[in-house]
Amino acid sequence: MTRMGAGAIITTSGLVTGINSAQAEAADVLADIKKRGFMRVGAFSVPPESWVDVGSGEWKGVDADFTLSIAKQIGVEVDPIILTHSAFAPSLDSQRVDVIAMLYRTPERAKVVAYNTRPTWYGIDVLVARKNDPIKKTSDLKGKPIGTVRGSAQELEALAIQKKFGTGDIHKYDTADPMLMDLKAGRIDGAIWWGYTFDYAQRQNPDYDFAVLEPLAPSYLGSDTLPANYYVFSKNGTASLIKAFDDGIEKIIASGENKAILAKYGMTNASYLTGKFG
Repeated sequence: MTRMGAGAIITTSGLVTGINSAQAEAADVLADIKKRGFMRVGAFSVPPESWVDVGSGEWKGVDADFTLSIAKQIGVEVDPIILTHSAFAPSLDSQRVDVIAMLYRTPERAKVVAYNTRPTWYGIDVLVARKNDPIKKTSDLKGKPIGTVRGSAQELEALAIQKKFGTGDIHKYDTADPMLMDLKAGRIDGAIWWGYTFDYAQRQNPDYDFAVLEPLAPSYLGSDTLPANYYVFSKNGTASLIKAFDDGIEKIIASGENKAILAKYGMTNASYLTGKFG
């Protein structure tokens, strides 16, 4: 279960290059979590992946359901703390959170944080534009500004699209909401967004303002498979915690609970499970 008082928001820019000495000396983060009875989980406000219900304070979404299941196996509760993507490394560094749910793995991130070894599910990113705009395909964005979320793997996709199609400036945002507001207002002409979030928003509103120009193939990230979602940890004192998460994920997958979690939020495309594009 989630603890009351969840949903505090942290916004910090930039990455850190190391973990502070206090955390480096920590013998076992998992032991600390069990002693206090709850784990502090950094999360993002990106429905249906993750969000905190304003009325109840309950953490909901795909990441929430995976994490709550793992926490139940460990025997602790969960305290979710909402972050921006640029705040994740500083939050681990300051010990504000014990683990982050969830992120794509990138070489830059791997320099400063640790990942568990078993991915939970795979993401599909999309390039979107205004629904009634003359822009109907990615090549129409030549010379035009596009948006992406700062500190996310989508930055890499934005650079690849800029190189391939000659798009204009790349505008970077701390969260998706202001990016989409700028897209709607015409301050940018395209935006890279999470496909599952687009699908969720479109289901909630059939007359949605945006349309997909292109689902982004994994080749934009130099990969043969779609980007996988992993939990993220400090590099210090987390070996047993990482193992507990990997063991928990294996049980979730073996039981078929992962399929049920994704289906609960309308994510029935097999690509979310296999990582195969198409």
